[in-house]
Amino acid sequence: MLSLFTSYPLFRLTISLAAGILISDWLFPDAAYLAWLIGAWIVTFFFSVACYPLNRYRWRMFFGCGIYINVALLGGILYLANREEVRFDWAEGRNVYVGTILDVPHPKPKTMQSIVEVEWTKNLSDSVWYPVNRKIVLYWMPDSVQGDLSCGDRVCFEASVSRPVSDVDFSGFDYGLYLERQGIGGTAVAFSGNWYKLERTNPLSFRQKALLYREKIVDTYRSWGLDDDVQAVVSALTVGDKSELTRELKDSYTAAGTSHILALSGMHIVILALILSWLFYPIRYLPGGKWVISLFIVVFLWSFAFLSGLSPSVIRAVVMYSLCAVASVFTESRFAGVFSVSLAAFLMLVYQPLYLFDVSFQLSFIAVVSLLLIYPFIEKLFHFRWKLLDYIWKSMALSMAAQLGTLPFILCYFGTFPTYFLLANLVVTPLSIVILGLALVCLLCGAIPWLVKGLSISVELLNGIMEWVQGLAGSQITSIYFSPLQAWIFALFLVLAVFYVSRRSARRLVWMLCSLNVLLVMFWIEHLSPTDDYLYFTRSGIYTKRDRDVSQLFSETNLYRIQNLQVALANDSRWKNKQSDERLHIDYVYICKGFSGTMAGLADLFQIQYVIFDGSLGDAYRERLKQECKSLGLAYSDIAETGTYSTILRNIDHTPKN
Repeated sequence: MLSLFTSYPLFRLTISLAAGILISDWLFPDAAYLAWLIGAWIVTFFFSVACYPLNRYRWRMFFGCGIYINVALLGGILYLANREEVRFDWAEGRNVYVGTILDVPHPKPKTMQSIVEVEWTKNLSDSVWYPVNRKIVLYWMPDSVQGDLSCGDRVCFEASVSRPVSDVDFSGFDYGLYLERQGIGGTAVAFSGNWYKLERTNPLSFRQKALLYREKIVDTYRSWGLDDDVQAVVSALTVGDKSELTRELKDSYTAAGTSHILALSGMHIVILALILSWLFYPIRYLPGGKWVISLFIVVFLWSFAFLSGLSPSVIRAVVMYSLCAVASVFTESRFAGVFSVSLAAFLMLVYQPLYLFDVSFQLSFIAVVSLLLIYPFIEKLFHFRWKLLDYIWKSMALSMAAQLGTLPFILCYFGTFPTYFLLANLVVTPLSIVILGLALVCLLCGAIPWLVKGLSISVELLNGIMEWVQGLAGSQITSIYFSPLQAWIFALFLVLAVFYVSRRSARRLVWMLCSLNVLLVMFWIEHLSPTDDYLYFTRSGIYTKRDRDVSQLFSETNLYRIQNLQVALANDSRWKNKQSDERLHIDYVYICKGFSGTMAGLADLFQIQYVIFDGSLGDAYRERLKQECKSLGLAYSDIAETGTYSTILRNIDHTPKN
């Protein structure tokens, strides 16, 4: 089965394209290398053309090597070009911007949030507008005078746009890099009175129309009188709107290993295709009926993708299904899956190389490859004559294949593993078919009361089962994190183990044990490596961290003793105009939003060694406090740009950690 992939040219070309994108991300920090890559691509292109006529086999390898290098260079070129279309040198301070809202605004605790295509900008004191054409995430406070903003509206706002600061060292997640790989170049907040709606000048784009149609469908669900949790799951499962899912609901599905059902993906497309195949089954008996059914299904799936807002995950799944349907006509059936997966990945990476860094993109294709690679071996282990048992076993085999393939990367990204995923997935698939079918019928034929009631009962049953699975002892194993290298070695071990079980041989056993030993040695070295405890000042709070375990510290007095350190958190006016006969020794003072005193006032109360200024402070106030520190001879750090200050608890070091 592995040779089915490695011997297929398009699969190898896709791997080369992805490798070129990754290498460019690792080695080339800016677009200065783009000209060199283009030159190398031209050289390898003509080299491959020159090698093509060679007839001897040993010389033909030069043609193949040239093609693979050429495709890898193409991936690097496309990646650098697309990345530069996202990055922008935003002007410091507040400026005026004009842009268009690209998606449906989502409510946040105090603001509304949406993605905005910024078209023009100008300085507050200037009248000249400059083109931007970059996407940002805009948060704005509602304004009763201006009314509500909706998808497609144009807006003029005054704000400070910047790339979010990275606290990857603290949280393990670089939000700024995540946004960049989503095609978003910055974030901004527009306060009430600092934005106003403009008249629309351009028609809605195709995707904006799709999002508005999705909102109409969600409004239809609301009109059916469903409970909040039921309506949230129906919206997520049918059209991919997850905005109304509660944290508790998400956690129950995650713990049960079925969170994929809440995000439109290939599973939903397969279920819809099965439902449509059953509905159109009589057409098979007509001349050319099989072709007609395939055409109907593909057209319907693309219509469904439109109504679900044309999300990348749905487009990816529909593209794969459409290509698989076409490939089954022109290739052998055993190659159809490989062809569709490879071609879909290749085309999507050529269109948008940044997709490669999307976790859902990675897990989606890994899951599909796992089904093609591992499922046949698992499914052959048992055979049942009773159809019910055969269905249960095949459902379990599908779940095991997908979970085994994605397990190393789930542990790498999330560090959790759902213990009872097989149990949960046995009921998820049939209930999903029922829910999708009932929702589809109600949308097409109207809200028939007994069908809506059946839909509500089905979703309540699904939610109840997920909550029950979550409540089982040991339902989720947490805090098991793999490095990317460990994840790939573990994935190799799993593939080799499946191959060994399918057909035992000494060579396969040796390779399997070698990969396992390499993984165990890495864990052993990691376990023996000394682990430091860190003290972090970030997000207007004080934290300690060991490995990935983070704990926030709390104190009613805002004074902390952490090992041999004395720390003060200044985020209110409790020490303003206070006096003391004896100054208390303080190693760190962390000054955050809410503090209204002066450095001289703090110096009268504390013997301060080091001052840390948080980014939540106002710019003018922070600069004034820094000037006071200079006059008093106090060392300080400003984490407005880095977002984090840390020190090793066992070895105090006043060096900011970027």
